Amino acid sequence: MAEEDIPLEIRQFVWRHIRSVEQLEILVLLWSKPNAGWSVQTVYDIVLSSKPSVEQWLEEFVRLGVFEKTTGLPPTFSYVATGETAAQFEALARLYKTKPVRVIETIFRRDRDPAQGFADAFKIKNKP
Repeated sequence: MAEEDIPLEIRQFVWRHIRSVEQLEILVLLWSKPNAGWSVQTVYDIVLSSKPSVEQWLEEFVRLGVFEKTTGLPPTFSYVATGETAAQFEALARLYKTKPVRVIETIFRRDRDPAQGFADAFKIKNKP
């Protein structure tokens, strides 16, 4: 991959926050229409993965302050990120629209960053 296609700041952001293409698809979907309210079913109908997984990612984005959840029946979700987080998500969404393969490669090549691999080698892991 031509790493210069994806700026280092965005690559690092992906490595910290994005773990799957499904998660990215959900982010881009809600980002593309921030004033809309999206139910789990509506997102599932577009992303076509699994409802439990869609719901998990929507709830995770709520926890991160990127989406807001209403208390209606069914509950709906909308994009509400602001500040630097919003700027990084928006930059990522725009790159995904123009260079989807490069962004997907970035998601799955997170372990190829030598410095991160070295740092991860020193993480303390709990024994099962």
